Amino acid sequence: MNKFIRRFSLVLLGLLAAAISASASPLGTAGYYNEFIFGDIYQSGTDSQGRVAAGGSVDYSNMSVASEIQAKDPRYPELVVGGNLSWTNGSVGYFADINSGSPEYKKGDIVVGGNATIAQNNGGSSVAYGSLTTGASLPFNFEAEQSYLQGMSTFWAGLGTTGRTQIKPGEIYLTGNNPNLNIFTLSSADIVQNIGFHINVPVGATTLVNISGDVAQMKNFGFYFNQLDANYDTQGLFPDSLILYNFFEATALTIAGIEVHGSILAPWADVRFSNGHIEGNLIADSLYGTGEAHNELFNGRLPVRPVPEPATVLLLGGGLIGVAAFRGRKKA
Repeated sequence: MNKFIRRFSLVLLGLLAAAISASASPLGTAGYYNEFIFGDIYQSGTDSQGRVAAGGSVDYSNMSVASEIQAKDPRYPELVVGGNLSWTNGSVGYFADINSGSPEYKKGDIVVGGNATIAQNNGGSSVAYGSLTTGASLPFNFEAEQSYLQGMSTFWAGLGTTGRTQIKPGEIYLTGNNPNLNIFTLSSADIVQNIGFHINVPVGATTLVNISGDVAQMKNFGFYFNQLDANYDTQGLFPDSLILYNFFEATALTIAGIEVHGSILAPWADVRFSNGHIEGNLIADSLYGTGEAHNELFNGRLPVRPVPEPATVLLLGGGLIGVAAFRGRKKA
């Protein structure tokens, strides 16, 4: 009987583990892009160090894209624009073999579904890029990606909280002890400006922060991980790639005066981003401003499909245990 229960427990753990993404990004195609926007982008005087994709039109000036990627991937062009592209001054590209002593600059590729207007400078293009394809079939379907991410945002928001949340004047403390995944829930009213945002979870664990509210902001935060101040993280110990902020209701999100440590999923939100940067993915409905994106892509593990409801698991477990007990009585 005890042996059967142990085996059954292992089966349940296996089922749960199977629902955790360990290879492909749980963010879908968007997981491979520093900025993945379903609508329009208007940005100037900044850069996205990773790839950028927009389902609508893009208006850039003095903008750099994909400066910190490691290599090209034909599945994910460096800049994808579903609508029209207008660009004055900038570049798409990165330095390959940066540690070799003789790095080579590789120009990135641009794929545009509509038309592209690239400003000229002294008779030549004001934007450095590799190939430019216009009127093109896009490498992925933005509507399908949006539908998937909106569904996952809602699904993740419905997961039960696993950690402890303490909200004090000027401080938020999120504490969890699960070595794999820790889930917390906040409201947009909780994350007012000028706060210390403390995450205390085991090293290597994924942190999911679900944030409710139609209108939200992230302004002038200080981020801490297990008492490590992100501003003084000279060894790259802050787990940016393992943190996801899920704004599952927001239609408007303002980000300003902040280094966001972690990725943002806001699939319904118009984002106004100025005077700061994000260390992770930024996924939203539209993007405006001068905010900078650093290519620390989300690499955490999250459930990617519903697992059996607890009641179902208990019924299944009870049934199997009952069968085991019956077999035990029969043998006796």
